[in-house]
Amino acid sequence: MARREAVSQAVGQLQTACSVAVVALTDISKDVNCPASARVSAARTVLEMALKGVELEDLAVRVEELEQRVSKV
Repeated sequence: MARREAVSQAVGQLQTACSVAVVALTDISKDVNCPASARVSAARTVLEMALKGVELEDLAVRVEELEQRVSKV
């Protein structure tokens, strides 16, 4: 039980840090003084994570719909 709580707290801290990370990546991608490779890498990371987020949200909706169907049977 204590281990689960520790992991839960760590995940919460990571989720909180996500907004800071997004701002950092966005700032780097827009900073013309950064090397082009850093700007491209930051932009690519933002795009990949955004697309992955949409995919996960879509999957969660599909799973929920399937669970509802199964519970009606």
